[in-house]
Amino acid sequence: MPMLTDLIAASPDDASAILVTQGHANVWSTLELPAITPAQWASLRFVLMRQPAEVRALADYLKGFERLGASPDSVEGDPWLVALPEDLGLLMAQMSLEEIAEHASNWQALETSRGQPVLALDLEALLAELAAFAASALAQGQRLLLWICP
Repeated sequence: MPMLTDLIAASPDDASAILVTQGHANVWSTLELPAITPAQWASLRFVLMRQPAEVRALADYLKGFERLGASPDSVEGDPWLVALPEDLGLLMAQMSLEEIAEHASNWQALETSRGQPVLALDLEALLAELAAFAASALAQGQRLLLWICP
């Protein structure tokens, strides 16, 4: 069964509430996404920076993905929440429409070479949505939180 992911614009202080709220998209600004793994988010950062995504660099960058709101009562299969690194949100917000096609092509090529193609039907449209969502979140002083339900 594929995992579900949402990108949520919220304060990290809201993490525990987000995790226990049924229908969090009705409370917090949410962008429903295809299943994009934290490693794919990390590779997107390197694409946006136009830097090579070496395995070691990806692993080091993933250390900046902060898990939030973990409950001691959590069981396997419960959703979890990760704060994306702030620089990734800023890079997404700064994407221009002219850059999106290039970034989409480069991201898909990178992920395909890693054996993890991004499962979006239209990656350019997804990046355009991410750019707008990230810009809106930053304008409101919010962080980008990744909700993952395995």
